[in-house]
Amino acid sequence: METVWDLVRDQAERTPDEPAAVGVQVHSYRDVTQRAEALAALIRRTVEPGALLALETSSPVSGAIALLAGAQAGCAILPMNLESPPAHRELILDDARPAAVIRALQEAVFTVDRLDMEPAADTAGRDLHDVAYILYTSGSTGRPKGVMVPHDSLASRIRALAQVPGMSAGETILAMTALSFDISLAEMLVPLIVGAKFVAVPVEARTDPDAFADFLALHSPDVIQATPSFWRLLLAAGDDDLAYGCRIWCGGEALTPSLAAALLTRSTELWNLYGPTEATIWATAACIERADAIFLGDPLPGCGLFLDEEEIFLYGEGLATGYLGRPETTDERFSVRTTPQGPALTYRTGDRGRWAADGSLEYLGRVDAQIKLRGHRIELGEVESVIEEHPAVTEAAVLVRHADRPERAFMAAFVVTAEDLTTQALNSWIRSRLPGSHCPSRTRFVTSLPRNSSGKIDRAGLAHADL
Repeated sequence: METVWDLVRDQAERTPDEPAAVGVQVHSYRDVTQRAEALAALIRRTVEPGALLALETSSPVSGAIALLAGAQAGCAILPMNLESPPAHRELILDDARPAAVIRALQEAVFTVDRLDMEPAADTAGRDLHDVAYILYTSGSTGRPKGVMVPHDSLASRIRALAQVPGMSAGETILAMTALSFDISLAEMLVPLIVGAKFVAVPVEARTDPDAFADFLALHSPDVIQATPSFWRLLLAAGDDDLAYGCRIWCGGEALTPSLAAALLTRSTELWNLYGPTEATIWATAACIERADAIFLGDPLPGCGLFLDEEEIFLYGEGLATGYLGRPETTDERFSVRTTPQGPALTYRTGDRGRWAADGSLEYLGRVDAQIKLRGHRIELGEVESVIEEHPAVTEAAVLVRHADRPERAFMAAFVVTAEDLTTQALNSWIRSRLPGSHCPSRTRFVTSLPRNSSGKIDRAGLAHADL
């Protein structure tokens, strides 16, 4: 079984004195691996191999070291979202029942404390020595689910991302994604297996466009990875020099033509990345050259996909092993099916795609985001895209209210604008591009859209927002 610790240790032996991680201080490859070894020894003195360890830190440097230490000690890591409400954290801890918690007292300085929690009845006696980490889904549609990602899947995916979109020795990538969102692993681990480095972005620079611009000017990164929501936040600030000279990795939400057009002028390369948590960070990558030609691209090395009635199925290296303590849910989403390479374990994503005439794969949105309203089949993502094409609009989210009561159901739009815009003018814009049935019944103009810890739009919160 290969782990990311094996990959990073090998690189550290080749370049021990080169910078690997930059946070409060600069950490060389030797320093990162030595600190990981020390933490692994502390873990071994506290718990048995195969245990689950909660991780409490917001530092990418501490997060990377903890993941490497967990791999050495044969323990799984559960990154906690320190910004989520206490009740939500308690819900996850009660479901996962970790044996201990790793806390970063300061950057790269840790304690490991046992937790007085009995294992849940359905997970008693479990052994997670093959599992690298567990991440919980947002829980917007019910009880959160812990996705178990094995060591070999993580190692395979990190190697693949080092090839596509690719990083090289001596380059720099920013690390600014919350550790409870799996794309943070790409920011922390991909550079560490190729001789590159990551630079931790201070919390204030992740939300303040001016502070972020100053940070870019100071560090001149080669790669920046972020969600479309984050890029829209920066673009709304009107910084015409955003990410100039950088390669941009964009994923986690649908990339719209209007956003692609803006990013193409501000980057040396624009990559559209796609992949659910259950497929380990990303599964496909596409280098976008035109705003009117956005597609998901090809599967990453070791990964494969196929469509079944437009739904995207993934297979190959990189799949999770299922959901912690949820065998029925695991069987529902993971199953052996016939693939282009023969029978294999597959993951049903719930995402829809379509092969274009040129053979590229287009993203059509979620299976559950295709609605039928008053007899009309409507793609909510299509409506959002049209709204965002309006020159006064910077961002939009469309959802259905009263979906369980068809006679009362209607579409509602939450729209962020850069200048004054009336509902009538916006409706006219939509009707000139889509059928009248696709026009939201109610529109609310807001200064910003709520987001969860991963930077994605908090649609569950919008579902209960005032109109």
